[in-house]
Amino acid sequence: MPKVEELQQTPGRHARRARSLRVSSSLAEINIVPLVDVMLVLLVIFMVTAPMMQQGFGIHLPQAKNSTAVSAPVTVYVPITFRADGKVSLQGESVRLAVLDERVRQALSDKLVKQVIVSSDGRITIQELMQVGDKLQQAGVEKFAIQTQPQQTEHTP
Repeated sequence: MPKVEELQQTPGRHARRARSLRVSSSLAEINIVPLVDVMLVLLVIFMVTAPMMQQGFGIHLPQAKNSTAVSAPVTVYVPITFRADGKVSLQGESVRLAVLDERVRQALSDKLVKQVIVSSDGRITIQELMQVGDKLQQAGVEKFAIQTQPQQTEHTP
């Protein structure tokens, strides 16, 4: 707590002004050394325990008798020869566009999510892709995605 001290009166012309009270206080400083020591100890503890926490915990998942395994998505490839013969590739097998809806319906019969990935040759037009998309909608496909790849840039030395 600050101490209040009365100033000594000095003889002279300004004796009245010197009669004020003076407040003195001791400086309170935070000792930083113990704080730094504690922080370094905590840092070492976390550095030692962090690799142990990455292992995770062993768990036993529940088992079901009537579950289906997650499988690869159904893929349809539209080659450049689609213009001439009207055939697409469904899961690697050549299929005519006229029967594509039935074949896709059979392929999606055991899947919960009715999704199809459509990939094509770069020279296929949007109209030709939409013909395939219409057949996929007739088959009950809820979503179909067009597979793309990033454009490759040419490096000129």
